[in-house]
Amino acid sequence: MGRQPRKESELLAKAKTLRRLLSELLESDSAVVVEGKKDREALLGLGVASERIFTVHGKPHEVAERVAAFSDRAYVLTDLDAAGEEIMSRIVPALEGSGVKPDVEMRRRMSGILQVRFFEEIVGKIREFDEKLEEIDR
Repeated sequence: MGRQPRKESELLAKAKTLRRLLSELLESDSAVVVEGKKDREALLGLGVASERIFTVHGKPHEVAERVAAFSDRAYVLTDLDAAGEEIMSRIVPALEGSGVKPDVEMRRRMSGILQVRFFEEIVGKIREFDEKLEEIDR
C-alpha cells in the first residue's frame, strides 16, 4: 500500500515537469534542431511552429548558419542513440561557433520522463504518459 501513493506522487511530479517543459518548448522562440523528417513531424504534432524546426542535413556549420539566421538559441533534440549522440557532438560546437546557444538539457529531461530514445516517438509516449495519469484519477 505504501508504494502506490509514492509511485503516484512521483508520476504527478513528472507530469508537472513534463507540462512545464512542453510549455517552454511551445512558447519559446528558440529554434529546434532534430535529426530527420519523422522527428520534425512529431514536433509539428506537438504544435511546434514549422519555421522553428531545423533538421540536420548537410554539414554541421551549414545547419548552424541556418539556425543562427533564425534565432540565437536552439533546443537540440537528437535521438538518444549512438547516431544521435554523434550528431549532437558535431552540431553543438557548430551552433556555438555561429553564435547560437544550444540547449541539450531539454533533450535529457524529456527523454528521462518519457523513457523515449527516439524523438519521433514523443507524441505516442506523451499519450501513454497521459493514460497513466488518467488511471490515477480513476
